[in-house]
Amino acid sequence: MRALVVNPVDHPLPDGSDDLLQGIGWDVVAVGDYTSAVDAVRDGSVSAVLLPEATEDSGLLNHDNAFVDLLRIIDAQRIAAVMVTENGTATKPGGKSLVDMVSRDISLAELRGRFAMIERYHGHLRLVEQELRNMERQGKRLDQHFRELDQEMRLAGRLQRDFLPKVAKPIGNIQFATVFRPASWVSGDTFDIFRIDERFTGVYVADAVGHGMAASLLTMFIRRAIISKHVQGDHYTVLSPSETVAGLNDALADQSLPNCQFVTACYALIDHQTLTLRYARGGHPYPLLITPDGVANELKASGGLLGIFKGQEFPTFETKLKPGDKLLFYTDGVELAFQGPESDGLDTSAYHRTFAALSSLSITDMLKHIESELDDESGSLNPQDDVTIVGLEVLAD
Repeated sequence: MRALVVNPVDHPLPDGSDDLLQGIGWDVVAVGDYTSAVDAVRDGSVSAVLLPEATEDSGLLNHDNAFVDLLRIIDAQRIAAVMVTENGTATKPGGKSLVDMVSRDISLAELRGRFAMIERYHGHLRLVEQELRNMERQGKRLDQHFRELDQEMRLAGRLQRDFLPKVAKPIGNIQFATVFRPASWVSGDTFDIFRIDERFTGVYVADAVGHGMAASLLTMFIRRAIISKHVQGDHYTVLSPSETVAGLNDALADQSLPNCQFVTACYALIDHQTLTLRYARGGHPYPLLITPDGVANELKASGGLLGIFKGQEFPTFETKLKPGDKLLFYTDGVELAFQGPESDGLDTSAYHRTFAALSSLSITDMLKHIESELDDESGSLNPQDDVTIVGLEVLAD
């Protein structure tokens, strides 16, 4: 190992310092001033430095301030140093500096011990510093990777939203409005509202278990597997909700989904002429019907989870809608989103009360207000689950 010994004539080190380091096997480079010392440490070959502290009293501080430059280079290159001071205390060049302060009356035996310690831990220190540099490089790579991943996930989220329907205008005598709030970049929820023909409109809300990329990819399959009518040549037959949900279940079951993955869904068929709502569900929250006077009732319907067993049946139920009625389809994230800050356990009717209290608003204003409440909820920036709501209102003639 190479040691740089700075031994100015006007302010020398303790007698015997040079011989001491050579005696314990160090390669010693001796200089007589700080300017020469700065030149000696620049090439990075020095493992340790022994130097006296330069002070105004010693007469070693010059206008070039070579002493300060030397300390900066020692600190920058992480070189161990022993600085001899008048009383053993001085200001180190940095909080993580390897400069050790010793008093001028230090014995040669103790000075030998300091350099023996430097020699012992020098290799370990260099290994640690190398590992830190490697970790810093890995950190930069990870940072770049996460930036790219963030961009890709944001793009995936935007594409998922682009596939969802835009329903600003009424469809016949029905006005729709929606809320779609993924828990992360992308959502395991999906929905669609589509005109089948002049008489019928189909609407569904589906929820692939979990959230994130895997669930969002499954929602793309769901959109393709929802079939609302059977076409034969120039004719078609509008399928019942029971047939549509059963077809979705069989298509999912054929995929043999891994990791116990399943889907819940509710599909409804609206007859614009008779205002009859026919619907079927598979393991999904019940639709919520809200009358103009604010009474909220769940539309019960049996039906198990989708994608587990092929050949299941999902009965069709129906109800008659009236002008002013509002109907909400939603995913189970709604139950978690509308819990009060002091709720003891899960209050499964909290969102019912919230929705019913807004019954005097139009469906569009109602869902805008719900979005505002979601923003105000504790934890709204880190939701527990995806939240999706599709609402409809029967317009007056």
